[in-house]
Amino acid sequence: MSFKKMIIILVVLLLIILIMLGIILIYRIQKENYSYSPATEKILPEIDKKLLNVESRNDFYVAKTCIEKYYLFLSQDNQTDYSIIDEEVEQTLEEEKNIKKQAIYSMLDDRYIKSRGIDENNVLEKVEEIPLSDININNIYVSQQDENMYVFIVYGKLINETTKEKQEFNTMLIVDMLNRTFKVVPQEYIKEYITEINIGEELKINLEKSIEKNNYNIFEYENVSDETYIIDIFNEFKKNMMYDYKQAYENLELEYKEKRFGTYEKFEEYAKNNIKNSVIMKLNAYQINKYENYTQYICKDQNENYYIFNETGIMDYTVILDTYTIDLPQFTEKYNNSTDAEKVLLNIQKVFEAINHGDYRYVYDKLDNEFKQNNFPTETEFDNYIKQNLYENNSINYGKYKTSGDLHIYDINIKNKDDKNSITKTKNIIMRLEEGTDFVMSFNVN
Repeated sequence: MSFKKMIIILVVLLLIILIMLGIILIYRIQKENYSYSPATEKILPEIDKKLLNVESRNDFYVAKTCIEKYYLFLSQDNQTDYSIIDEEVEQTLEEEKNIKKQAIYSMLDDRYIKSRGIDENNVLEKVEEIPLSDININNIYVSQQDENMYVFIVYGKLINETTKEKQEFNTMLIVDMLNRTFKVVPQEYIKEYITEINIGEELKINLEKSIEKNNYNIFEYENVSDETYIIDIFNEFKKNMMYDYKQAYENLELEYKEKRFGTYEKFEEYAKNNIKNSVIMKLNAYQINKYENYTQYICKDQNENYYIFNETGIMDYTVILDTYTIDLPQFTEKYNNSTDAEKVLLNIQKVFEAINHGDYRYVYDKLDNEFKQNNFPTETEFDNYIKQNLYENNSINYGKYKTSGDLHIYDINIKNKDDKNSITKTKNIIMRLEEGTDFVMSFNVN
C-alpha cells in the first residue's frame, strides 16, 4: 500500500471518530440542559366532586341494583313456622342463614365493620334485619371522587309486603366502576363517615383506591333500554297508587293536580276507588316525545287508560292520568289543524274518557247552562243519571253527523266494553265549539 493511500485512510478514520465524538458530546449537552416541560405531560381533567343528581340512566341503575341486592339479603322471611320444620329443613335453613350472613358482611363497608366490631358470625346481631319489602327509590345523588370511585347517596322507602307500612331509608354506596364492585354504608353510620352531606356541594370523603371483588359485592354495568326504563317508571307509579297515595299525589303534574282533584282527600278517594285497576294495570304501549326541557312518555295500559310521564331527570317526573283534564301540546296542535267535525269527535272522546274514569264533574262542567238547569240542577243528579244509563267502561261508535247553525250534532252508539253482548244505547250529542279547545254540549236525556 502506498504512503499516500495510507494517509487518506487515516484521515477518513480520524474524521469518523471526530464525528462520533461530536454526536456523543451534543447528546450529553442536551441531556444536561434538558428542562421538563409540563406540556409534554398528559393532563387529566379535574374531577368535580360535587354531590349532584344522577344524570346517567346507567349509573342510576347501578345504584338501584346494588341497593336492591343489599336489602334483599337484609330482609327476613316472617312466614316460616319454625315449630313444624324437620331436621333436614332446619339444616337447609341454617345453610341459607350462613349464606345471608356472608353476603351482608361482604357488602358492608370495611370501616363500618371495624367501628361496630362486626364479623360474619355476629353480623345479623349488629345490623338490623328488615321485613320482606318492596324497595321504592325516590332520589339518587352521585359524587365522582376519582377516575373510578363513585359515591351514591340513595333516598327511598321500604314498603312492607305484608303490612304495607313504609320505612324511609338513606343509604350510601361506594362504587368501584373499574372492578364493578361496591360497598354499603348504612344510614346510621353516614354522619360518622362524612361530616356533612349538602346537595350541590363537594362531598369530602376518604376512600380506598379500589374495592376488591367477592362473591356478593359485584354488579353488571349495562346499557338500560328505553323499554326497561319506561316499564320501571310505570311500575313505580303503580306501586305508589296501591301503597303510597301521598307519593303518587306528589308525583302529579301541578296544573293537572289542581284541575282534576283539587285536594289530596279527593285524590285519595279516587285512588281507593280505583285500587282494583291499579292492581291489574299493565303497560301495553308507549310513545316517547322529546322536548327542549323534558322527555315525555305517553303510556297506555291494557284497558287503554293513559299515564303521561313528563321526565326532567332520571326517575324525576310528573304524571298526568288522562288526556282531557288539561290539553297536551300534541292534542292542541292536532285540534287546531282539524275541521269542526273532527274537533267535535275529539271532544266526544274526551267526554267518554272522563265518564270511563268516573270523572262526571268534568262532563257536568261542559253542559250547556240552560240544559243543565232544566235536567240536572245538581251534580249529584247528573252523577246518578250517568250511573243508571251508561256503563262503567263505555265504547262508542259514531253515526250520522249534521249541523244546525253553530251546533254540531252527532249520533253515537254506546256499548259496554267489558261485555260484547251488551245492549247498544244511542245518544245524540249536540255541541257548540267555543274559543280555543273549549266547548259546551247537551244530549237527549231519554
